[in-house]
Formats: sequence, C-alpha cells, structure tokens
Amino acid sequence: MTTWPIPWPETLKLKGPLGWGMASLACFIVFLFLTFPYGPLQNRLLSELTRASGWEVRAVDWSVGLPMAIEWRDVVLAGPTIGVIPVEAVRTTVGVFQALLGRLVLDYAVQLPGAAQTGDGRATGSLTTASWSLRGPVVVKGHLQQMDLAAVLKPYVTRGTVQGDFMHRWDSAQGNNAALKGEGTVKIEIKDLVVERIATGTSTIPSLTFGHIQAALACRDAACEVTELKGDGADGSFTAQGHVTLRQPLQQSLLDLTVTVVPGAGFAQKAAGLSLPPFQPGTPLTFKLVGPIMTARVAL
Repeated sequence: MTTWPIPWPETLKLKGPLGWGMASLACFIVFLFLTFPYGPLQNRLLSELTRASGWEVRAVDWSVGLPMAIEWRDVVLAGPTIGVIPVEAVRTTVGVFQALLGRLVLDYAVQLPGAAQTGDGRATGSLTTASWSLRGPVVVKGHLQQMDLAAVLKPYVTRGTVQGDFMHRWDSAQGNNAALKGEGTVKIEIKDLVVERIATGTSTIPSLTFGHIQAALACRDAACEVTELKGDGADGSFTAQGHVTLRQPLQQSLLDLTVTVVPGAGFAQKAAGLSLPPFQPGTPLTFKLVGPIMTARVAL
C-alpha cells in the first residue's frame, strides 16, 4: 500500500545551499521566460532584417514558443527585383544563459513551403551579438539544406537546389551599412540549375542549364573575392574569378568578373542571336561581366 506523503528519492531532495541555489536558478529562468520582452525583440529583428537586406519583411502572425523562442508564420519577403517570396515558418530560440549575461544568442530555422517532411528547404544557424539592442559585434552563421532556388529567385530561375554554409561578422555600431563592411565567407553548391533569359545591359543572356555549380567567396569591408566559381552541364562549362563590391540594397552590388566559357553545342545555338562572335562548341571564350548584378554588361 502506498503511504502518504510519497517518499522522494534522496537525489531529488533539496539539501543545503546547493539545492536551494538550484531551485532559485530554476525559478529565475521561469521568471525570465515569462517576462522576456519578446514583442520588442521580434519587431527589432524584422526591422533589422529589412534594413540589412533592402527587402520588405512581413509576418502574418507570431507567437512565443518553448523553452524561449519566437515563431513567425506565413512570412513574406518582397522587393522590387525579387518579387514576393513566401516562407512557411521561421523559429528563433533565445539562449537562456547568454541572456542572463546580457548577450543575445539566437538559433534560427527558416522553412520554405512544401519540404518540411524531408528536412530539405531549410536554412538553420545562429546570430550572436553583445547586447539585446543588437549593438556591438554581431556574428551570423548559417547552413542551407537543399533550398529550392526557384522559390526564391523567380522569374530568373525555374529549377535548382542550393546547399552550403556562410558566416559573417560585423560591428553594428558603425552605422546602417555596417553589415556590408564586415567580413565573412560563403561556400555553396548548386545542382540541376535552369536559368531563364536575363537582360544584361543592351543584350540578353539565353536560358542556361547546369548540372553542378560550386562557388566560394571571402568578403571584407564590402569587397568580396571570388575564390571559386565553376560549373558544368548540358550547355557547357565555365569558370570565373574576380570581385563583387557589396552595395545596399544587395541586388545593386557590383560585379567585376572574368569568365571563361567552354560552350556546348546547345549553348552555341542559343547564343546565335547575341551580338557576339559565333560560339564554337568546345572552344574557350573569355569575357568580362561588369556592373550591377541585375544589369551587368558583357564585354569581350
């Protein structure tokens, strides 16, 4: 027969200063969860993302999750060149112990529509800053897991997936363009890419198909060196080297790339309408790609 009160195991009994200290810490964490300024923080995060990217960021709804998290639903990214990008859900988790020390550490997960069951279509990572006001050194790290490029780069891309990692660090006390003047690295891999016709200055690049693309950049003070950029597929292969100068908004960043293309038979036919010398399949051709990303000029 069970006796009352139920005898607690010795390991669960509070003994001396250590036990009461642990209980006090647990109560403080619960109090912090209940009183944490989630509303101002989520508003600040959305406004900072809008400022840094140059896009409009809207969330239909948000809520508080456990243990200490902010969850946005039906998020929309909108801009003059990217159109509207739907995002199924965004979740950020606040680091409890870092918050106790006055720092802000957020682990985030972004889910695109349609791929939640497989684990693809996700961007995960962390944001670390020295204060809750997002002032002071800021470090952003992330991993892209088979994200659908057609969902985020329409109408320029109709098919393709990207996977990779990035890291960027900056001192936000430097002003509105501080994020561009930081330093970081990007390394991505793109598979099964189909790019639609893109106007570049007075000419138009025909639609292109690539089975595999690798790219790596190292950035410092708004200048990014292209350390690796190569691809191959049905339309041929290419390599590129040069620099990208970051600007606000990001789609106005400047290209200065030297590109070497080894066209395949399919690309030679597609390029017949361009105001360039005829492309011979298998014969390398080198040209410059300069100017803003969305209106770059092609020069031999």
